Amino acid sequence: MGATVDAMTDTATAVFRINSTLQGPVVDILGQFLPELNALPRGQAYDRTLDDLSLLSRCFQIFRQERPRFRNVLVDERRRPVTDDNVPLSCGRTLAEIVAMVVRTAAKRYFRRALAPSRGEPVARVETPAAAPSRNAADELYDAIKAYLLHEWQVPLVPTYAGMEPALVRQVGAKLLDAREPEALARLIADPDAPTRPDMPKRMDVAMRPEQSISTNGLLSSSPMPSAKAPCRPAHPRTAALDDVLTPDRQRLRAEAFTQVLLDPEVRASLPNADQIVKIGDVLRGVGGQPTITLVEGLGLRKDQLAVMLMVAQDSIGSTVFGRLFGPRADPELVSRIVDRARIRGLGPDSDVLDCAIFMRGVFARFGHRSRRD
Repeated sequence: MGATVDAMTDTATAVFRINSTLQGPVVDILGQFLPELNALPRGQAYDRTLDDLSLLSRCFQIFRQERPRFRNVLVDERRRPVTDDNVPLSCGRTLAEIVAMVVRTAAKRYFRRALAPSRGEPVARVETPAAAPSRNAADELYDAIKAYLLHEWQVPLVPTYAGMEPALVRQVGAKLLDAREPEALARLIADPDAPTRPDMPKRMDVAMRPEQSISTNGLLSSSPMPSAKAPCRPAHPRTAALDDVLTPDRQRLRAEAFTQVLLDPEVRASLPNADQIVKIGDVLRGVGGQPTITLVEGLGLRKDQLAVMLMVAQDSIGSTVFGRLFGPRADPELVSRIVDRARIRGLGPDSDVLDCAIFMRGVFARFGHRSRRD
């Protein structure tokens, strides 16, 4: 219990430090180059920037062009300068993670203004975990797309994202990150199977379609993948220990084994409904031992990767189909096919949890979003 409280405290402290730095020193420096930002009351400048996508884009541009001026805030915990976007700063988060936080927060605010204008107050800052309010179309879209909101170049595309259906976002999946220009994104929306660049061949069968992989009865009908069971992957130091994650009889997952990893900010950012701790526990406890063994031994998965892949799968296909695929009585052959496909994508114990989430969304994209109708 103490470790859980400490991890939550660390996350809250990191987010508080990020917000304080963005609202204070960062806004002050940006104001030297953006008169409209400097003219705003200091206490409102950050919030107003999150509400103005054009202003936010200009802030990112200035930051990149004038990065040396931010050297006093881009430091590690020992106050040494940090020049790599993927090296942790003094707050404990990398610059890449902070950019993603800001982009997600701005997108959520825009979605709530555009899709739920009567909702009330928008999200005010980069958010700490909190109890979720009643859900609406803005929340549904945000949950579908948040794993793909990573870069500042996506800020001008947020209004176009707001016009997408959550099911389309899941169908398109990681291809959203290939569409960096409005024209490419428009082509992708019009034809999700089309390449995002003219020189790219049209991609076929990226995701398993329901009629290709799983019928409504949870049975295999046909598949382009070989049917042989995936062989075990060589042991990796970070691979989940089966004795740790499974019940003593090896029939089910132990949800308690995932308490610590579920507090990791990167894991939470990749999870659908990350704040619904009880639901996450129930889903994990419903996972059978054999599907777990197939995933862990077949891909060498870490605990955080396993949790993300399972939760994204459940959110994508709903509890009924999920139980047939990953429950205690599931056919291990079906999970082996997912393992085969993951290996083709290069997933393994060194992969990011976001890559695992994107992969699982892609596998089940053609199902649409069923979990809330089951």
